[in-house]
Amino acid sequence: MKNACSILSIAVIAMAVLLSSGCTTTSEICPACEAAQTADDSNSDSLMQASLSELQGETYTGLDDLFSRARDCAGSVGTADLQEKISEAASGKDYILTVAYIGSDGVLNAISPESEGINVGDSLAYQDSVARMNENKTPLLTDLFELKQGGYAAAVYYPVFSGDSYLGFISITFVPETFFSKYAKELKEESGFEVMVLQTDGLILYDPDESEAGQQTFNNPAYEDFPGIIEAAEKVVKDWSGSCEYSYYATGTKDEIVKKAFWSTVDTGGNEWRIMVIKNIGEE
Repeated sequence: MKNACSILSIAVIAMAVLLSSGCTTTSEICPACEAAQTADDSNSDSLMQASLSELQGETYTGLDDLFSRARDCAGSVGTADLQEKISEAASGKDYILTVAYIGSDGVLNAISPESEGINVGDSLAYQDSVARMNENKTPLLTDLFELKQGGYAAAVYYPVFSGDSYLGFISITFVPETFFSKYAKELKEESGFEVMVLQTDGLILYDPDESEAGQQTFNNPAYEDFPGIIEAAEKVVKDWSGSCEYSYYATGTKDEIVKKAFWSTVDTGGNEWRIMVIKNIGEE
C-alpha cells in the first residue's frame, strides 16, 4: 500500500507539472517540451558548426603539410639529395601514396615509392592536371582521379624553378578517403555526426560509405528516388557555406532517414572542396 501511495503521489505531481506547463491533453505540444527541444536543436546545430570549423582547420593543416613536403623536395631538384628527400616526404602519413618529380616536358624523373604501372621515364603529359600545372606553374590541388591499380586519389603539385626557368613540379599523390577518415571516425564516435566532402562538380571525395567515394552526385541512378539529395547538392556546390536537409538511407542500411548538413569550403591550390558535417534528425 505504501508503494501504491507513493506511485499515486508521483502521478499527481507529474500531472501538476504538465498542467502548469500548459499541457492539458496528449495531443497538444507541450510549450516547455517544445522549448526544450528547440534548445536541444540549437545546441546540436552549434556543435555541428563547431565540428565543421574544426574539420575545416584540420583539412587546411593537412593540405598545407603536403604542400610543405612538396616545397622541400622542390628545393632538392638538381642535387644528389633529391631521391632521399622524395623518400622522406613519402613517409609518415598513411594517406600518401607517392611523391614524384615530373619535368616540364611531363616526363617522370623520380618517384618514391615505386608505383604499379608507372616508371621513371614515362611521359605523363597526356594527363589534364599535368598539362594544367605546366601551363600555370603555380601550386595546384588536383581533382579526384582514378588509379590504375584501383581506387581514387588526388594530388598536390608544387612548381620547381631554377632562377626564372621552370623545371617541372613535385607531385604528392594521396587518398582523400584515408586523409579524412581519422577525423571523421573520431567525430562519429564522439557526437554521431558524419563527414562528407564534395568537389564543386558534385563528385564525392569522401563519404562514410566507402562505395560512394568517386561517385557523381548529379545524374546518379542511386539518387533517382531522392530528389532532395540533388536539390541539396545543388546548393552545396553553388554556395560557399550553408545548411540543408534531405532524406536518404542511414549509412549502411536501407532505412530512410532525414539528415541535416552544415557545409563550408576549403580553398587552396586553385581548387575548392565543400566539406560537410551531417546528422540524422529523424525517420522519414
